[in-house]
Amino acid sequence: MIRRPPRSTLFPYTTLFRSEMVLGRSVQDLLYDGVYSKSVTLMVLKQKMMVSIMERLKIGKEVLLTGIPVFNRENDIVRVVTTIRDLAKLNSLRQKLARTQKINKRYQLELSHLRRQQMKIDNVVVFSKQMKEIMRLTIQVANVDSTVLITGESGVGKEVVARAIHQAGKGNSKPFIVVNCGAIPENLLESELFGYEKGAFTGANKEGKPGLFELAEGGSLFLDEIGELSMLLQTKLLRAVQEKEITRVGGVRSIKINMRIIASTNRNLKKMVKEGKFRHDLFYRLNVVPIHVPPICQRRESIIPMINLFLNRFNKQFKKNIKIDPDTLNILEKYDWPGNIREMENLIERLVVISDKDIIDKSYLPEHILDQNYIKTSSNIVIPGLMPLEEAVKEVEKQLISTAFKKYPTTRETAKALGVSQATIVRKMQRYALNRMNKEKL
Repeated sequence: MIRRPPRSTLFPYTTLFRSEMVLGRSVQDLLYDGVYSKSVTLMVLKQKMMVSIMERLKIGKEVLLTGIPVFNRENDIVRVVTTIRDLAKLNSLRQKLARTQKINKRYQLELSHLRRQQMKIDNVVVFSKQMKEIMRLTIQVANVDSTVLITGESGVGKEVVARAIHQAGKGNSKPFIVVNCGAIPENLLESELFGYEKGAFTGANKEGKPGLFELAEGGSLFLDEIGELSMLLQTKLLRAVQEKEITRVGGVRSIKINMRIIASTNRNLKKMVKEGKFRHDLFYRLNVVPIHVPPICQRRESIIPMINLFLNRFNKQFKKNIKIDPDTLNILEKYDWPGNIREMENLIERLVVISDKDIIDKSYLPEHILDQNYIKTSSNIVIPGLMPLEEAVKEVEKQLISTAFKKYPTTRETAKALGVSQATIVRKMQRYALNRMNKEKL
């Protein structure tokens, strides 16, 4: 059996040549014999510089040949180093790079779109962790048509969040219609929502009238205070949400509708469902994407930025340049704002309007804000009779920490209000076994 010689090291891609066929032979001879059609070595010797050429071997494989000259001290070429690269692999890498660049471009476009969406959201101050999460969810849900239920106290900005969802969505050029379900009498609300046919009732428009569901076509219908709806209207609303169609008052023809429904309430709908005051099937249809907006007292880091937002707005509106001094801002920051953002907006407008100075100080603040601030900081410490001074000091300390922690949601803010370190507050709360009321956010 004849042993076969190893493959050529010069041509790793071909099995047509054995090593003895090429080793020790001149480049001219190999070129003459048709081993390859062009010689990169001869080109390097002639041009005295690095040369790269593409060559198709007899086996059909396309390669990139690169000849690199090696010079001696007299600047003569003593050898040529030749490298061979498979162009198929290079082309594959090039295609992968092109696909990666295409994917990267798509991600950049999507990121740019999200940034543009965020830029469209007006009058939203996003400083607290809660609001950042709400805005993240808002941007995410804006790209789909799922029903959204926004909950929270009166005045926290539920409509602002609803508008943000609409503005960031694909239907932002279409109508955004707001309906306060608690402000319109039931007999009028039905015709306003669903519309009516001609002659449906006395005083009706002779031509009939489309309802707000129809007018919101392609856009968003915001049903504020949804918990105020009667059971009859809840039933009709359920069909609209579930079947995506309505029937006008006095009509028999079903009308297809296409819009996003956003509902809001300051009431506990789950409790109302248990009490039989709200349809459970409607609740689950509305509560596809729940968003809870916390009261302003639970996101105090947003208070000063929001005050500045309203201050700038009303300064521009009334052509003034009013500022609020730091002590007054400190009082406003500690105030609990039971009316939330609506109360804050009204107060700042009033301060800008009535101020006859460039700087607003605490003398301009309403008494109830000053009184609450005084009561909150004075703490109403009570000592249960005579006791050793050391025990009395501990009792006062315990009551002060307890009172401060009821006002501020974190140990960090509590420590700041009492002028001590956070570690001191945590240690003393453990010593006095104070209940943290599940509010801890270290």
